[in-house]
Amino acid sequence: MLKNIAIVTVIVKSLEITELVYQSELSYKLIHKGVVSEDMASGWGTKNIAGRPFLLMGPTNNEAVYLRFIESEEFDKNFRSLKTFGWNAIEILVRDTEKIFLTMKDSQYFRIVGKPVYISDEKSIKAMQVLGPSNELIYFTSIEKPEKTGLMIKEASTEIDRIFIMILGVDNIESLRRYYSEKFNIVTSDPAPYRIRTLSNEHGLPIETKFPLSIAKLSDKSLIEIDEYPKASIYRETKANELPPGIAMVSFYVDSIPNNLPFISPVTANKEPPYNNRKSAVIRGAVGELIEIIET
Repeated sequence: MLKNIAIVTVIVKSLEITELVYQSELSYKLIHKGVVSEDMASGWGTKNIAGRPFLLMGPTNNEAVYLRFIESEEFDKNFRSLKTFGWNAIEILVRDTEKIFLTMKDSQYFRIVGKPVYISDEKSIKAMQVLGPSNELIYFTSIEKPEKTGLMIKEASTEIDRIFIMILGVDNIESLRRYYSEKFNIVTSDPAPYRIRTLSNEHGLPIETKFPLSIAKLSDKSLIEIDEYPKASIYRETKANELPPGIAMVSFYVDSIPNNLPFISPVTANKEPPYNNRKSAVIRGAVGELIEIIET
């Protein structure tokens, strides 16, 4: 049922810095500026968010995959997503990971936490990781041998392209797979052990530690990566009527909104871009992750 990734909502310390950095260093362009309406906040079950400023930004090739940054007066600079379950990393498709690495080395606002490496023995995919200006974790990934990935993902059409994978940290990968199958009719791959350097580093584990990983293929443009996290991980603390810290919510396009999901609030039709009067609703996932679906 879930199709392409539509919007990734991130809580940030400063919209001004975020806009500057994403434009100057990632060449992302401003799509829309606004404030969260009461209808939007109500639909998310986060009435305290109403009135807060936000930015909508996207890649230069006009792919309809957006980053929505919402400024928080109570931004927690010590929050680290990899210690918690939920939406924990944004993976952006790029043409040349090594080139991105060279331009990022001297960045004032992006901090490299993982140098470019091939993530498979076939040397088909190369990825690096950075922390952004509000500690958001971003992977920059280039697909060098698409025929060997088995993913059928369309290659980048610009230097820094769209978000094509969202990474979800979970407590039990099998129960999460059942949940997404039952709620969204999504087929996920059998879990396989993978080294995840950033996760090992965050938890003080040997770099060769392997974690169960499963992939949900949504389309030829979007995937969800499901990682089973160490037992020391915790559920993300969220204040009442607020969005979670870090990557707060991920929105997906759907053909039509079903009436059998446990939505947080009734289905609404928002005027703000990129909804443009289309219906949307939010469900809370198996580990507390917020999933918004937008009718196309």
